[in-house]
Amino acid sequence: MLPSSDNCRRTALWYMAAAIFCALFAWIYEHYSHGVWSYPMVFAFIYPLAGGALCSLVIGKANPPGAVFWRSGIAALTVGSLFRGALEIYGTTHRLTALYTFAGIALCAVGAIQFVFDVLHVSGYNKNRRPSD
Repeated sequence: MLPSSDNCRRTALWYMAAAIFCALFAWIYEHYSHGVWSYPMVFAFIYPLAGGALCSLVIGKANPPGAVFWRSGIAALTVGSLFRGALEIYGTTHRLTALYTFAGIALCAVGAIQFVFDVLHVSGYNKNRRPSD
């Protein structure tokens, strides 16, 4: 069952819009690249779709702890995928494009760890927890 929070739905719609933009961008870019295509460019829409829209609907909180890190990680993975795809279509590669992947994974990991710590009430960020007497 999907959460009823309007903020969660709004966040999911923004991620869906980003996924649609990535898919259209890849389609238009590859249309004008004379039949040359790249896997990172084709599948760049998956990061905002799976990592953004689905996660925001499953978690059910508009701004869970670590959301800034998670969103930054999704953005880094998406931009890095589009950039790597553009370079591959151009006919070149660069080893520094791996930094987008490493940074995106690291930021998503920090966001996920922060969320898990909050769920387990390890961090002091949880506002629903009663203060100790």
